[in-house]
Amino acid sequence: MYSTGAQAYTHTQVATTTNQQHLIVMAYDGIIRFLGRAKDQMAEGEIEATHNSLVKARAVIEELASTLNMEQGGKIAENLWNLYVFFMQKITEANYRKAPGPIDDILPSIQELRSAWAELEISEDDAETRALNHRVPRAEDTYRVSITG
Repeated sequence: MYSTGAQAYTHTQVATTTNQQHLIVMAYDGIIRFLGRAKDQMAEGEIEATHNSLVKARAVIEELASTLNMEQGGKIAENLWNLYVFFMQKITEANYRKAPGPIDDILPSIQELRSAWAELEISEDDAETRALNHRVPRAEDTYRVSITG
């Protein structure tokens, strides 16, 4: 099922993690990994592999966008939505052009968001956190996006 031990470990970590903040950080890690992999694959001329990595990165961003609670999240949720749309547009552009420039345009912002989420000191009972993300995919949601691979 998994091609590497790291993928199996990450899948187990996602399936057993109930901390919403940790799952969001893991999602950003997946995006960063897929985008880095796509850049490497572009450099090697691996067109199909590049496409697959970019599709995976975009799917994780789509999943993050789908968890935003726009009614209660206010301006922060709106700003995150706009960033996610921009990221998806840039990933589509990189995939179309098979060029790393659009990835380079967004990677620092994605890394910054990942760091911000990792540094937040919030509890699961925090109402503002629940307002930003109205649901976290559960392990049994097998139709969901994989950040493992």
